Amino acid sequence: MYASTLSSERKEQPIKLLWIVLGMRSGLFLAELIVGLWVHSLSLLAVSGHMMVDVLAIAVALVVAVLNRRSSNPVDPNPSHLEAWSALINSLLLLGIAVFISWEAIKQFQNPQVSTGLPLLIMAVLGFVVKGINAALLYNESHHSLNIRGVFLHAIADAANSISLLFASLSVLLLNWFWADAIASILVVLLILANALLLLQGSIKTLRTKLS
Repeated sequence: MYASTLSSERKEQPIKLLWIVLGMRSGLFLAELIVGLWVHSLSLLAVSGHMMVDVLAIAVALVVAVLNRRSSNPVDPNPSHLEAWSALINSLLLLGIAVFISWEAIKQFQNPQVSTGLPLLIMAVLGFVVKGINAALLYNESHHSLNIRGVFLHAIADAANSISLLFASLSVLLLNWFWADAIASILVVLLILANALLLLQGSIKTLRTKLS
């Protein structure tokens, strides 16, 4: 009886954590998108685009955690068909976002449009705090679940996006270097491309293995 209760609690814990992280990330995504459009910040829009894909990835992780809870045997820790197809779609979305942001960054170099650095600074700090809280929440559970570990590593990697955004906001706010927003967006694009290529490679490898 006790062992059964303990097992049930073990399966519930990842789900609770993922719901919390999904709610926080969704709210941050909407805030970044709205503020990015408001101040015409390309770097903030790039970060929000990456965040959108992260939200989709967390949703998939949540589905897998729910399947684990309902199954008497845990779902195979190797990526399922659902995870593989989601990773493939997410990687293509990331590549599309990277191409779009790169094109816009070239135009922004010629005609910077950021109106103020203060909203950027606020969003950079907020993003770093939210991602730090996410990583702290998932740290212990990431040692027991590959599913959770993927979300945890995303939170760590995304902190770099907030750092580049912080650089852009301080440059605009203190030095009036409006071109810094375009530079920061390029840095985010490089991170997006790295994640996209890793996701694409992993998803294709997994799908080939399962189809063979």
